Amino acid sequence: MQYFKNVLVRFRKSDRNLKIFLLGILFVGINSGILTSSFNNYLYDIFSLGSEVRGFLELPREFPGFSVFFVFSIFYFISMKNWAVLVALFSGVGILGLGYLSPTLTLMTFFMVIWSLGDHLFMTVESSVGLALSQANKEGKRLGQLSGARNFSAILGSSIVFIGFSKFHITYHTLYLIAFVVAIIAAYLFSRLKLQSQATIKKIKFIYRKEYNLYYALNVLFGVRKQMFLTFSPWVLISVFGTKPETIAMLIIIASVLGVFFRQAFGELTDRYGEAKMLKADALFMVVICLGFAFSKNVYLLYSLFIIDNLMFATRIARTTYLNKIVREKTDLAPTLSLGVTIDHLFSMTAPMVGGLLWVKYGYSSVFLATIAVAALNFFAASRIQYESDAFLRQ
Repeated sequence: MQYFKNVLVRFRKSDRNLKIFLLGILFVGINSGILTSSFNNYLYDIFSLGSEVRGFLELPREFPGFSVFFVFSIFYFISMKNWAVLVALFSGVGILGLGYLSPTLTLMTFFMVIWSLGDHLFMTVESSVGLALSQANKEGKRLGQLSGARNFSAILGSSIVFIGFSKFHITYHTLYLIAFVVAIIAAYLFSRLKLQSQATIKKIKFIYRKEYNLYYALNVLFGVRKQMFLTFSPWVLISVFGTKPETIAMLIIIASVLGVFFRQAFGELTDRYGEAKMLKADALFMVVICLGFAFSKNVYLLYSLFIIDNLMFATRIARTTYLNKIVREKTDLAPTLSLGVTIDHLFSMTAPMVGGLLWVKYGYSSVFLATIAVAALNFFAASRIQYESDAFLRQ
């Protein structure tokens, strides 16, 4: 309780712009938490999708993440404040369309892409505005505060889904109307920001260097592994084991709460044992999780594995610190991270399509057995991490 009191005291002492932006993040995050924790059930309950269509749906859903670089490059002249308003509106209009204007799969896909565009663009907007609101040499602290607010709001969004379905038996229409309202509140709050009139999103650049090939490979493997599980682990729970929206929401709440502590612990363990050992450990955990989803019929075991898999997304920390150690120049860091995210999303778009086809032809176990092969490649790639010399990367 004292922790929350301290947070409120610090919030009251914050400057006006920071208060407004934190509240805006809170409402955008609630919108995101609501859709993230209910979307798979929505697809299954409303559209009765098969596994093949579910896999192919990830192509348009993840395309906005791939296109972020191009969007910001083309519309670089739009101010950070206006971008913040726009992404909140995208999130609101997208989820309202899903709830009320999607009688067909085509229209649903259209509004899903609008929502996804807002969600992916906000990742960059959040960082850019956060840096603009930071004091010199305290940028990391500010971004950490914003990340904490986003994580807390995601828990709130998932809690609305859990309480709404378990206690009040609400419909997706009502749920997504709530998400629309909070997004509009966020847009209004962002419109009240008073940033420098010329403050724009810093133009995103890419840098490709041969010596960073291992980092790129790790991002490819993470993109495949991440999206296969984000797509098909909840789909197995829902379509095979009949898991309800409130249960999925509760699993995400548990993973989010544990993630607050796990991410910090993972970062400390990475500093202590190194990126290679942590990424190899992730690959081994992945094998165990895949075997569980492929063969276990114990739904409670699968719930546990679902939570563990969500926690293991913290491996992004190890890839980032590895890159930080091998970059030729520190100015390479941000553009190489940008390229890594784009590569990640390129494979995030395409891997689930293969997974959906495997499910149809060989059953859902084949999806997770195939992902074991990805885990094996990830283990091999992590084994090649070294810092003393990058000569092996240039071969």
